[in-house]
Amino acid sequence: MQSFTPKLLCHWLIRQSRISWRMALFTGLILIASLLLLAWWLALQRLEAEKTLIGENARVQQETLAEVISENLTQVLDRGRLISIAANEWFDGKQLDAASRLSSMRATDRALLRITLYDHDLKQIYSSSPTTESLELIDSLQAFLKEVQNGTSTKLAVGPRSMSYEQAWELPLLFPVGNHSGRLNGILVVVLDLGYFLGLYQHIDIGRSGVIQVLKFDGEKLAEARQAGLVLDINRSVMNLPKTEAQKGTWIGQFFDAGHTYRTSFRNQDNHPLIVTVSRDVDETLNDRISAHTRLLAILGFLTAIIVLATFWFARNLKHQGLLLSALSKSDQEKQELIAELQEEKRRAFDLAAHDHLTGLPNRRIFHELVVSHIASFKRSRKLCALMYLDLDRFKAINDNLGHHVGDLLLQTISIRLREALRESDVIARLGGDEFGLMLTGIETIDDAALVASKIIESIGLPCTNLDGHDIQITPSIGIAIFPRDGQDLNSLTRHADTAMYQSKRAGRGRFTFYDPALNQGGERLFNLEQRLSKAIAENELVLHFQPKVRLSDYRIVGLEALVRWQHPDHGLIYPNDFIPMAERIGLIDKLGDWVAQACCIQLAQWQAEGVAVVPIAFNVSAKQLLDIELPQRIAEYLAIHGVAPGNIEIEITENSLVDSIEVARQILERLEALGVGISLDDFGNGFSNLAYIRTLPIHCLKIDREFINNIRNRHDDAVIVSSIITLAHNLNMRVVAEGVEMSDQLIHLKTAGCDEAQGYYLSRPVPAVAARELLISSTMAPA
Repeated sequence: MQSFTPKLLCHWLIRQSRISWRMALFTGLILIASLLLLAWWLALQRLEAEKTLIGENARVQQETLAEVISENLTQVLDRGRLISIAANEWFDGKQLDAASRLSSMRATDRALLRITLYDHDLKQIYSSSPTTESLELIDSLQAFLKEVQNGTSTKLAVGPRSMSYEQAWELPLLFPVGNHSGRLNGILVVVLDLGYFLGLYQHIDIGRSGVIQVLKFDGEKLAEARQAGLVLDINRSVMNLPKTEAQKGTWIGQFFDAGHTYRTSFRNQDNHPLIVTVSRDVDETLNDRISAHTRLLAILGFLTAIIVLATFWFARNLKHQGLLLSALSKSDQEKQELIAELQEEKRRAFDLAAHDHLTGLPNRRIFHELVVSHIASFKRSRKLCALMYLDLDRFKAINDNLGHHVGDLLLQTISIRLREALRESDVIARLGGDEFGLMLTGIETIDDAALVASKIIESIGLPCTNLDGHDIQITPSIGIAIFPRDGQDLNSLTRHADTAMYQSKRAGRGRFTFYDPALNQGGERLFNLEQRLSKAIAENELVLHFQPKVRLSDYRIVGLEALVRWQHPDHGLIYPNDFIPMAERIGLIDKLGDWVAQACCIQLAQWQAEGVAVVPIAFNVSAKQLLDIELPQRIAEYLAIHGVAPGNIEIEITENSLVDSIEVARQILERLEALGVGISLDDFGNGFSNLAYIRTLPIHCLKIDREFINNIRNRHDDAVIVSSIITLAHNLNMRVVAEGVEMSDQLIHLKTAGCDEAQGYYLSRPVPAVAARELLISSTMAPA
């Protein structure tokens, strides 16, 4: 019989302790996790129940308000019907009594502006106030008269609103006037004052986003009341009404506006063709509870963190003790496992070092090694090969606007298409960002490389569908260097392929370009310009040319636009398209913008000293400058130093320059406006044109993009857009300037449409300061 020695006792204790600490750890973790999950579940259930209750309360409030407003509207319309009954006295021969009663009934109801009575021949026989009816209303009266005579309608009808701004709040209501036997005597028009009616409910507290609207049966918006004031829908837009079985009584729907979801209560008029809606932003109804919910979740999260940390500390100590007790029997096994893990990590590290983690393609280092290897073999066999550099056009815009996740999906899709377009013997690599390297091995002729490049452009140019819900179409720019014609080593081939690729981008993108030694000359010119631009700004190599803005009412010059040029000592006059993008790329756009602003002030001061009657000079401000909070202070200093009135300076911004941070831009623009500087929105219609943002900015003038002006004579759509922009700007108290006027027909159309000012080659090209001074002295520019 084996004796019970201390050694056996030690082994038994180790074995028992391993079992006990593992069981305790597992049980404790399960218990704590269950309690935490239960606590979170109960909290979330409570929050969801509160959210449902808040939503239900909001729905009941909206339905009640919609019912009250609808009932009040019904009473107003019913009073109109009573007036139509009283109007029968006129046809009974009691004209004086009828006129007195109609005048009295209108006077006692402030919601009714005017009452007009027509006989069955639509001859006006009574009106409570002098008026001239529009042709649209006459057409509606005739159509309604036919419906009543044919028996297809016996109720009231809603007439068209006047296109006149003064009468836009007036809503004509058409009532049939008949005797007791059913004979039609005439039509009564009762004009409802929508502004007065909705004004009664404007200050009802339904939240900052609350909207009360009056619609026609077909969903056409008539008017609305908000906390900020009354709004008239002059565009006669139509709301998509939710489909219901009866379309009667009160029902609930939703609509979306500017990224917000609105819960809407619709109230139908049982006997009248009007609908009352009460809407409110769904998120706003939850705002009151958000802080309470946040505190609850924060407290619960804090307690969870404490419990998790305590559990981690306890489990760590328990595991540490258990591992110490079991280390004696597991040391050899752990060593072997560690060796195996190190070998696997070494293999994976080598794969990661050689391949791009996103696409699985070889990376730049491996690509260069493969290219060097292939070049060595081709030197021996004297075969051709083609090195291609491929860059995706405007990929940065996709990343910035749709997010890096969508950009990654796009890169993976492009990688798959490249694999499918090339042979297995060809080399494909992702060099970084949206740039790919390709090597076509063993091609017979240079034309083979062109065929493959065309195939790649066609394949990549196909739409990439359903990338996280987005359909994207993109094009590549490809540069091709041929071995051995364009180089016999890695550096020469890659440098020449890269040069050819950038030439493809400059030539219009979505194409391929073979390397040509002449390309190096253009590259050297751009490099030299980049190196000298900073010196050019500092040493005043830049000059300003000025293009007049002409007021169309009397053809007087009322402004100048300053356009910067570079008077290069070697290359002559360089236009802004050649160096402004360069300034943005190398970070000199701020200095360039400051030079232009100060140069405008200097020129104005010089003209004033010479006794010339100056007009405001406008200059462009870049997107980066609109993020510089010190810009208003610098412009104020330039104005003070040179004694120029702020009203003689006007800055021009583009819609796209507001995309990066519209809040910072708004602050800067407001400070500039406070100085007295004018602000114009340039190239309107060519950017995101988000009126919800634009109307909140201190903009004094809209400049219509020249693309609309070019086709204003030939395309009806562009003519309508130009007229609409002019009307919109005038309603927002803004001036309108048309750019790019090159023909007399365009000028005539713009003047007829009510445009305020124009500029373009038809009136004057941009001219140097000396010629601009002469134009200011003459002051007018009558067209030929």
